[in-house]
Amino acid sequence: MTEVLLEADGLSRSFGALTAVDAVSLRFMGGEVHAIIGPNGAGKSTFLNLLSGELRASAGRISFKGQDVSRATPDRISRLGVGRSYQTAKIFGELSCAECVWLAAQSRERTSMRFFRPAEMYPEIALRADRALQACGLQDRRLRLARELSYGEQRQLELGMILATGPQLLLLDEPLAGLSHGEALSVVALLREVSRDRALVLVEHDMDAVFSIAHRVTVLVGGRVLETGTPGQIRASAAVREAYLGTEQP
Repeated sequence: MTEVLLEADGLSRSFGALTAVDAVSLRFMGGEVHAIIGPNGAGKSTFLNLLSGELRASAGRISFKGQDVSRATPDRISRLGVGRSYQTAKIFGELSCAECVWLAAQSRERTSMRFFRPAEMYPEIALRADRALQACGLQDRRLRLARELSYGEQRQLELGMILATGPQLLLLDEPLAGLSHGEALSVVALLREVSRDRALVLVEHDMDAVFSIAHRVTVLVGGRVLETGTPGQIRASAAVREAYLGTEQP
């Protein structure tokens, strides 16, 4: 049976009188790509922020591999094995691609006080960084400054930095936002490859991409779960078509 990696149980978050996430209960399984879709203002990004510890829930519980992380800080959740990307790429523009993934790999060490010795003295970090750079498809750009990359390549680099931390589950917030058609195809192919060994929770508006890569899809509307199912079930749902996809969908 597939392992439950991350679980939200009755998760809610309110901002004053506005309830952005309303009693959401979902399980995210190992080896699956689970997409979260819905109209603007549905609470998708807020939900990811709750799962990653960047926002504290007003009610409910979050567990990772059976451990309660409802009150955990983002860095603790990250160290437990949860990676996170954002709607705009978070990279170090003045550093090279190799340096960006190196820093991410080094962040997993027990102490950060490892800058007094030459980098070549840490072959294990170098190996993790090199593997991450290869995995994100930027090995031939390793010496290029991050700010000089195209936006699609910056997205790839951000993913490489996440992979360098050794996550078991990735929370991805609109990874295709702002990309050209060609760049989007490249990132989708990369996500498909990454998902072979890791679970992905994906917030995305590109329905073609969602239905091509996701094993399971949840539709949020007004902060609540409207429906969860396979891509085929979501496509066929009259309630989902009315609320989000549009009546023209098959």
